[in-house]
Amino acid sequence: MRRLPACSHTRTLAQGIPVTRIDLRQLPSTSTLLRDYVHRFSALAPFYAQDPREPGAFQAQAEARDRRAYPRRDLCAVLQAQNLAWGAPEAVTDQIRALGAADAVAVVTGQQTALFGGPLYTLYKALTTLALARRLGTALQRPVVPLFWMASEDHDVAEADHVQLADRSGGLRTLRVSAWEAPAGFMPANLRLGPDMAAALEELRALLPATEFSPWLAGTLEGAFAPGRTLAEAFARWMMALLGEDGLVLVDPADPRLKRLASGVFQQELADAPRTAQHILAVSERLRAGGYPVQIESRPDAVNCFLLSGGRHALVREAAGFRLRDTGELMAAAELQRLVEEAPERLSPNVALRPVVQDALFPTVAYVAGPGELAYFAQLRPVYAHFGVPMPLLVPRAFLTLAEPRFLQLMERFRLGLPDLTLEPEQLTSRVLRTLLPPDVEVTLAKARDAVSEIFQGVGEAVAAVDPTLRATAGQAAGHIRGHLDQLERKAVQALKRREADTHQQLLRLCLALMPGGRPQERVFPALPYLAKYGPALLASLRQAIDGPGWEHQLVSLGGSPEQSRKDA
Repeated sequence: MRRLPACSHTRTLAQGIPVTRIDLRQLPSTSTLLRDYVHRFSALAPFYAQDPREPGAFQAQAEARDRRAYPRRDLCAVLQAQNLAWGAPEAVTDQIRALGAADAVAVVTGQQTALFGGPLYTLYKALTTLALARRLGTALQRPVVPLFWMASEDHDVAEADHVQLADRSGGLRTLRVSAWEAPAGFMPANLRLGPDMAAALEELRALLPATEFSPWLAGTLEGAFAPGRTLAEAFARWMMALLGEDGLVLVDPADPRLKRLASGVFQQELADAPRTAQHILAVSERLRAGGYPVQIESRPDAVNCFLLSGGRHALVREAAGFRLRDTGELMAAAELQRLVEEAPERLSPNVALRPVVQDALFPTVAYVAGPGELAYFAQLRPVYAHFGVPMPLLVPRAFLTLAEPRFLQLMERFRLGLPDLTLEPEQLTSRVLRTLLPPDVEVTLAKARDAVSEIFQGVGEAVAAVDPTLRATAGQAAGHIRGHLDQLERKAVQALKRREADTHQQLLRLCLALMPGGRPQERVFPALPYLAKYGPALLASLRQAIDGPGWEHQLVSLGGSPEQSRKDA
């Protein structure tokens, strides 16, 4: 059993919060592309604008934005109206006014709007964006505005209509909302929360720990996720309640006013289609040749935007015009171009065009990306060039695992690192218990195995002198005996298991808390159970831990040091 990775190190934040930093290469869940982006950027340099850790990189990006014109006055007007409707405090409206300055730039992140705020990593992306904007504001001596682009037109509602929580039986419980006041298949921008939200909130409260912070959390949830609101609006109010005082500016790109400001991008995409799709296909081949997976699966006739008409329809380019892929309906090119001019809100960018629309509107110097976004941005450099929009620097979001001291104490007791928790709980239990075997048992069995190998090597040589074919038979006999010894060891482990049932249960709880189902905690759990337990202090702890981009993974201790809670484990 290995200990915490040798390359990890622990630091203590200003609030006394222990944080262990772990090299991303130690975690099996880290993609090859993310590992290389962090540790071997030169291998990926042709696919991105620049290495964000290169001296002067952000300054160069800011100066490039100074040479472009942005519709700042119109943008600020739309953002003020949007954010005030979601309950924005003065910290947010101040940031929006700052964006109107001629030298202001932006740090942007984004995520699909989801029920109850979605997984923890959504919060981490927002906090990384805030931290980086603060850093750059000081370094560049100009306004740097943190923006959160809400992907309210994402079609994958099945990813956004539920949360997963640990239940009292030691398993995962999925709380899903399915009764929407809109037909199935609509986008979060259109889906309205139905009257069943009251029952969903009641079920949620039953799954969360009851603490002194429960009334605050319940009030905040009810204030955001009220029946009749769209999922996008509810998400916006939730994020505003958590991070509004930090100055995070939210953007809903479904707003027709923003679509009009971005209509030039849509017009060019339709006029040039399917050229940008072919650019993506070409760069995809280069990525595959380098051994990297491709995130955006394009096709030669694809158009990188959707038509919104009773749903979201993918378009393909044909000689006769544009065809709706799902219905087969054909639209003349002139008809679709006229539609963009008159009603640009009827178009929605897909994953390939969305970043270009975003960065054509805003003076984006950096985008805070998760692993999947890093992968699809690697396919977009020629698309940015095609539209004449500068590609921003890509910085990885913070990667965190939150651990109560009792779980850190268990990791220390069993000499476990975070990567070990990706094992199946049964396999992990066997490995831990094997280390708990009395030393003389392991030593005796190891000596027996060595003795069997030595004895039967001699036996094999002796019988081979009589008949060479008997050497293999001697080897098989040795294998049988070693097998019996292995079986004896397994039985000893099983006996230890029966004596150490508590250890098994502790490891199950540890895996569920930090690596549920073998997946990173941040991709499974929402912030809700931690907010219920620690209240607003959780956000203060996260602000301390997330001080910039996620070049490493952080194991963050909540509620004090492991030593303070040894008796609770």
